[in-house]
Amino acid sequence: MKEKAFFIPEPTLKGVQNVAGIWFPTQWFDREQRQRLLIKSWFLGCSIYQFEHGDLLKFPSAKAVNCDTLLGWPLILDNGILSSMQLPKKLSCKIINYDLVIVMGNDIQCYRCEDANNIDPANWVDLSEYQLYETNRYLINIVHNELPEFSLESRSFEQIFDGKIPLPSPRKLQFIDSNEITNQDKEIDEQNNHLSQEKLIKKSHIILAVVIPSILLIALYVIYSLKISSFNTSLGKNLYKIFIFIIVSFFHVSIFVIFIKTIKMLNRIFSEEKKEDLVDGMLKKSFSYSINANELPQVNHSSLSSPSQHKKKSLLNSHSFLSLFSKFSHLLSFRQSNYIETMIKKFEKGDLLNALRYALPINDEKNSIEKNYGTPKPRNKLSISDCVYGDSSSIYLDSEKLKYLKKLYRQSFDTLAKQNKIEEAVFVLVELLNHLEEGIEFLEQHNRYKQAMELAIARNAKTQLCIKLCCLANEWDTAVMLARRDNAFEAVILMLEKQHFEIANKLKLYWAKTLAEKADWLAAIDVIWSLSKYRYLAEQWFNNMDIYDAKAIVKRLILIPNSIIKLERTLIEIKTEQAHYRVRLELANEILKNQQNIQKLQDLLRMMINEIIVDAITYPNKLTKAKIAKLITLTEDRTLQIDLPISSLKLVRHKSLLMQYHLDHYQSPQKGHRAIYDMIPLINNQYLLALGEAGIIRVDNKGKQLEHFMIVADKFVVSSNRLQILALAKQDNYYRIHKLDLSTKKTIDLGVVNFQLCCFEFDGINWAIIRNNCLELIDISHKLSVVRRINLYPNVINKLVIKNHEIMVLTHNAEKKDEILYYCLPDYSLTKRLEIDGYYDRLIMGHNHKILKVEYIESSKRMQFKYHHYNDFEFQLQIEKKQFDNLIILSTGELIALVIQRIDETGYEINLYHPYTNRKHITIDWQSSTIVSCSSIGNEYYFFDKQGRVMHINISENKVTSFSL
Repeated sequence: MKEKAFFIPEPTLKGVQNVAGIWFPTQWFDREQRQRLLIKSWFLGCSIYQFEHGDLLKFPSAKAVNCDTLLGWPLILDNGILSSMQLPKKLSCKIINYDLVIVMGNDIQCYRCEDANNIDPANWVDLSEYQLYETNRYLINIVHNELPEFSLESRSFEQIFDGKIPLPSPRKLQFIDSNEITNQDKEIDEQNNHLSQEKLIKKSHIILAVVIPSILLIALYVIYSLKISSFNTSLGKNLYKIFIFIIVSFFHVSIFVIFIKTIKMLNRIFSEEKKEDLVDGMLKKSFSYSINANELPQVNHSSLSSPSQHKKKSLLNSHSFLSLFSKFSHLLSFRQSNYIETMIKKFEKGDLLNALRYALPINDEKNSIEKNYGTPKPRNKLSISDCVYGDSSSIYLDSEKLKYLKKLYRQSFDTLAKQNKIEEAVFVLVELLNHLEEGIEFLEQHNRYKQAMELAIARNAKTQLCIKLCCLANEWDTAVMLARRDNAFEAVILMLEKQHFEIANKLKLYWAKTLAEKADWLAAIDVIWSLSKYRYLAEQWFNNMDIYDAKAIVKRLILIPNSIIKLERTLIEIKTEQAHYRVRLELANEILKNQQNIQKLQDLLRMMINEIIVDAITYPNKLTKAKIAKLITLTEDRTLQIDLPISSLKLVRHKSLLMQYHLDHYQSPQKGHRAIYDMIPLINNQYLLALGEAGIIRVDNKGKQLEHFMIVADKFVVSSNRLQILALAKQDNYYRIHKLDLSTKKTIDLGVVNFQLCCFEFDGINWAIIRNNCLELIDISHKLSVVRRINLYPNVINKLVIKNHEIMVLTHNAEKKDEILYYCLPDYSLTKRLEIDGYYDRLIMGHNHKILKVEYIESSKRMQFKYHHYNDFEFQLQIEKKQFDNLIILSTGELIALVIQRIDETGYEINLYHPYTNRKHITIDWQSSTIVSCSSIGNEYYFFDKQGRVMHINISENKVTSFSL
């Protein structure tokens, strides 16, 4: 229907609008053009209606689109009607029964969808020339709300040795129990008395603090009131004197308070000096008692204590010295000395089994200085996990008595060892002398590998020692899991090779397979090559590597010299094709690293030397004239050595982006047709792109598709060698996880896992995630299992970053401050904790683990950056507060990437900024109506959006690659 209306000056939409459909009129496009545009613009949920004067593409819901870039006629939804403009109220009554309204000047065209043909665009697509892929089944069979956990069970001494150590008689047990009850009652009475005394002291302090200043104020007031009344002066002068009185009173009280504080400070300093002298003397005479098994550090679990807990602990340690000067301490010392004399007499009489029940452990490494409030009691049984006395922690002995006690323990061990009483002898070494490694070695000498392994695990011995004992005890699952977790294969193999060669070779096989699972093929080949019967695996692993990998070519020729025949076609391509100049330069460097095998590599070098020299003076590289001269010498070609003047060569060098002093401007690539959710730059100028439900594709540097993997993915986790990928598909806090090996093209469905945060880099087998406020290390093989868990309570985790063999965890601690925890890999030991103070709008974990504070200065409309413990620097770029709120900051490399949305929301301005020189190096004009995403690996930054644009910036090589998908 056509109707006349008043002339409308702006009948089309401009700028960014919430578009609900597109109209393709027949006056603008022919039939084939309309079909192409409809297919190009169509997405899931859209409907197509074909009218006489054009085709309508109706969106399932309105979305923000830049109308200036659309090829068709944008439509908005106005009161349920698709319209080419915001309609005036006068027209509402006339068009209320129509679905589509097109305004052309003073003409209005109205359409009903029921009068059009509803078109299925699938009928326009001919699939005969398309390559089809077989899709995987996506039935969810595995959902991990709780991941299976690999744990090391800690057993007590009695369990380890099967209860072979005899128990005391029933009468002795009754006597010990009665002593325990009386001693506990005494300790409760002493604690109650101590608490009441503390309350009295606190009350007296409060009374003194209030009464003394009050008396002074009253006295001063009386004196000044007498002086004021003695003068016959006016009211103004009296007021003046009252004012003087207040000032003088405040001055006198301040002087008095400062005097009291000074006395307290001097008294504290003097008492601390006395305590330090006392501590130095006690450290030399102290030894500690045994530790409960549940107090031992666990392999899988650890907790984070707050700074306030450390303060409380130090406060308790300082107060414990007060009891040394009381009469009660003399009584305790007397009872403890009687206990020690009884114990020594039993050792001297040769009653070893009874004496060992009375024996007190000695800990030379950790000399506790806390005062104990109990008397030692004999053990019920000989067990590492039993306490000797209550909550006490040490007894102080003079050095001679301590030395004599050690001598008695050593003699007892020798006697028990001669009598072949292995369990009792180990008890003396481990529990009394605290020589864990010696006790484990003693068990090894007697082939008690199972007991040695359990003892090492119970006492939290070094991981390498635990793995070695697991191998000797034939506990291979535990040994391999520990070695994979802590990357400890090599160290354990060196320990085993001397005496257990066959076991060491078996562990080598596990090591090689673990390296192959990480796609670290060259390292796996190096390990497996020493096992001659498994060298066939090396041949298979060579085939998994890129045929143009220079390191693989050189390694293959060294290990299998005859393989040059198989590589002939590949080597000819490398030699003749200009695009392979990088491979030729890498071959030169690898030959220089392996000069000791030059006889096996000489044919390869002679084949490539001319091209290598040409590449060195044509393309950026790291070769020097000395290295080129060495390569020529290694060829043993006299003619080449004589004819080629090395000194006249002009080599081309890599010039990093940081070394240039001018500003480069770049435009974003043209709009593509496919949404990109994540990307990773691979080797050989290739890229891996996540397309959501459309799967994963591998493309070259021009966007040409090389491979397609039918795996749903919207986020990648990448290994250090960029060959192992975890593809994540998120739904709420659940992630569908697939493992993709780019070298073998194999995929593994790992199921669905519930977690909150994760690292986006991993080593190929171990992956760190945050789940239930715990840092968990997940072993990724054919199934998922937790191999380490660190509970960070009371801190709340906000972000996780891995960099340079260290994990940084940004948390919010109990004091409501931001705190960063640093964990060293691979043992995940807490190396540092940094509390962030001061005001800031944002906190960024930047390059080399530096903390970057970002603040917006509203007065000047500028951003100010500050590295923690460093000076401020202000970025010379004005932005509005709204832009700062939507600002994307990436600071994992040497440059800071700032992604700023324009005020009119038509695109973004991307700046690569160097904070130390306060200079911009690159500015990118990104024309996109959708949000631009950015990420980085090392010094490589990459940007992409959901309109198919990709830009990759390599800072080290000063190289920019961009394309549209």
